[in-house]
Amino acid sequence: MLSKGHDYANITLSVILGMDYILGLGDYRARERAMALLLQIAGRSGRAKSAEVIVQSQNADFFSLYLNDYEAFLKDEMFFVEDMYPPFVSLARILISHLKEAKAGKITLDTVTKLKAFEEVEIVGHGKAPIERIANKYRFNILLRAKSRKAMLEALHAVNNPLIEIDMDPVEFS
Repeated sequence: MLSKGHDYANITLSVILGMDYILGLGDYRARERAMALLLQIAGRSGRAKSAEVIVQSQNADFFSLYLNDYEAFLKDEMFFVEDMYPPFVSLARILISHLKEAKAGKITLDTVTKLKAFEEVEIVGHGKAPIERIANKYRFNILLRAKSRKAMLEALHAVNNPLIEIDMDPVEFS
């Protein structure tokens, strides 16, 4: 409730529960999102008086390491994302969906084969989507990474297909 921007006077204790689920999300921004939420909630305490923040977590070492040193978190996070995730590289998620699983699988493998010709584009992985079926369509993902946006776009244009959806620098992988 406090993270939603409400400002209650005289709060001297914040107890934060359930932050571990954010760190477990399949999202390269999970650590950043967890720290942002933690600091936002912790910042609500002690506006008028000194306050205490208690965090219940299986990852207490992670949270306590950065709770009072956000600059250290930013430096560590830069090292974590550099050369792997946006904005330092381009990511693309290709989603293939079809009513027939075999057809979707074949299109996926054909697309991967075409993409291998582009040396500057890394195929991070491919296979069934985490949510394998929506609206009676079978879904497959291909995740790509490239340092050059131009190389990524050239590869994506080469595999254009009406059954393919492309998400540049995706934030959702399901």
